[in-house]
Amino acid sequence: MNLKNCIYVLLFLSNSLISNNITKAYNALSIYDYFKAKNLFYKSYKKNKAEAAYGLAIIYYRTDNPFSNIDSAAKYINSCLVNFKDTVSYNQFKINNNSISQLKYDIGNKGFNVYCNNTSIDSINHFLNYFPFASETKLKAAYYNRDAQLYQKIINSQKSDTVKAFILSYPESIFLGNAKKLYDDFQYHELTSTSNINSYKIFLKKHPTNINCIDAEQNLFSLTQQLKNEDSLYLYIEKYASVNTKDYAWKYLYSSTVKNYSKQNLENFLIKYPNYPFKDLISKELQLTERLLIPFKNSHSLYGYIDTLGNWIIPPKFDDASNFCEGLASVCKNDSCFYINKEGEYISENKFDEVEDYKDGFAIVKNNGIYYLINRTGQVISKPYAEINEISEGLYVCKQGDKYGAINTKGEEVIPFIYNKLGNFKNGFAYYYTTLYGLVSSQNIRLEAEWEWVSNVDTNQILIVKKDKKYGLINTNNTTVLNIDYDYITPCQNGIYLIVKNNLYGFYNALQSCFVTSIEFNYTTNYTPNDYTNGKYFKLHKNEEVALIDANGRYSIPFGMYSNLFFAKCDIIRIQKNNKYSFVDRKLKPITTLEFDKATDFENNIAIVKKSSNTMLLNQTGSIYYTIKNGDIVKINETCYKTVNENGLIGLINSNGEILLQNQYNSLEIINSNLIRFEKDQSVFLFNIKTKELKNL
Repeated sequence: MNLKNCIYVLLFLSNSLISNNITKAYNALSIYDYFKAKNLFYKSYKKNKAEAAYGLAIIYYRTDNPFSNIDSAAKYINSCLVNFKDTVSYNQFKINNNSISQLKYDIGNKGFNVYCNNTSIDSINHFLNYFPFASETKLKAAYYNRDAQLYQKIINSQKSDTVKAFILSYPESIFLGNAKKLYDDFQYHELTSTSNINSYKIFLKKHPTNINCIDAEQNLFSLTQQLKNEDSLYLYIEKYASVNTKDYAWKYLYSSTVKNYSKQNLENFLIKYPNYPFKDLISKELQLTERLLIPFKNSHSLYGYIDTLGNWIIPPKFDDASNFCEGLASVCKNDSCFYINKEGEYISENKFDEVEDYKDGFAIVKNNGIYYLINRTGQVISKPYAEINEISEGLYVCKQGDKYGAINTKGEEVIPFIYNKLGNFKNGFAYYYTTLYGLVSSQNIRLEAEWEWVSNVDTNQILIVKKDKKYGLINTNNTTVLNIDYDYITPCQNGIYLIVKNNLYGFYNALQSCFVTSIEFNYTTNYTPNDYTNGKYFKLHKNEEVALIDANGRYSIPFGMYSNLFFAKCDIIRIQKNNKYSFVDRKLKPITTLEFDKATDFENNIAIVKKSSNTMLLNQTGSIYYTIKNGDIVKINETCYKTVNENGLIGLINSNGEILLQNQYNSLEIINSNLIRFEKDQSVFLFNIKTKELKNL
């Protein structure tokens, strides 16, 4: 036998021996001789990996032998899976796809129970590394349990770097999406924890793709608004606003910068901000500023708008309409109110139950019993409130729940909502009420509540207070100006106060801290403060007589001359005696005889007087130059007077007594200083005082 044939014989005998070892191993395994089976499987592993690995996996999986080890079982079932080829040669050992799959499944489940019931991350990672063949259900559960623990750890860390490490290490985690959001949130809060302008700027510059950029933009915008600086707003728009906030910011800059919407203001805005994205709207505004439109009611009581020539520009179709203020007017129709421009276009689709005119670019609106502030572009800039009062010194007094406070034109709270009542601000202060009345400044500086009542603060920073049913004067530093010792005090003019005690009155000059008169004159509530003084002269009533003194106490008209007198107008004094009226000059020289049943003071050198059935116009020389019999004359403006005849029909004369319109109209309504609306026989007319033209509308 040659050498080659000898080698073939030896190889055949060796393979036969190994094959015989596998058979012996499985035979030993079948009778649970694990020692022998294990040794034989190891001896044949090199040449028969699939068969030997399968047998070893069984031995290590089982628990009825000293070799039980789930990690070793995993190692050898994995080797079997790698080396197995589905051929007939394995059938004698009952090794096939089904048997391997079942053993793989059992080992995987046992590994899961050993390592994944322990909640440590290291234990779960061990399972994932050594049992990759486990069922999909077990692997998913293991990944979820591990990643849930890791995710909770990064939440607890509150650090973006920790979250970033998780994202990089576990890119296929089910928590990857949550982690990315968490990363953005941590990153955001780390850089903006101080919540100041600079922190938001740095964040936006460093992390422009962070999902919190919109929030950062809005917070930065809110803080920029508080600076009340036009240049800061523009810088925000140019450097930090995105498509999410830029349009809103531009509109806000426009509405907060342009107040009265004059042609000059609009042009200046465009010059300063040539990149304003809504220039077409300003161009329209510029065209419309030149147009004067007047709300006018037709014969069917519907409102529209006419020009000064009486042409309908916006057809009459509204139930109510206001004058244009700042280029916009409020109109109502079918119980809903809107704002329109001078072309009759609605500025937005918003409709309201009630609206007020725009003032300084803002308006108060009401819907469903709730009030809001809106700017000129229709943006709501305030929270909802139960009440919003008209703006006073830049603040809106509002009611929130059952408490009052105040906000500014940006909708920001300036005065906290802690008061049961809060007045409008005047001369820097407003009264408030808790259980008593106090005073609060527009900067939220308070005088503590200690009074039963307080007045508004006057221009001299003085106010009237009431305590224990008595009145006095203090200033806003809570310093006494006049002791709280009087029955009543009311303001007059120029720092003068009417002081009442025991039904007698006198005058006190708060600026000079002295009484102008003693308190000795007969007080009556029939007169207003303006009936008592004009700030320069003082009327004194005593024992049904009247006198007039100046600020130095000198008598201009002594007691005993007249039963009543009135302050000079046009240097002429109206006087009354024995229920008749007359006029005298400042030297008390008569201008007319004491003959009139009624008379008004002179205005523009003209007085209206009445005698018997005649109503007349009187000039400064005392001459009557117009008379209407059994009728009346009423001044309606500086140049015209309404005449009403005995049939109630209305006419019009000018201050010269010239008849402009005969008495044939049923009603008259003042539109403005030049235009008057008349009605007659279901027809409506417009009269132009300047041109003296009457137009039938």
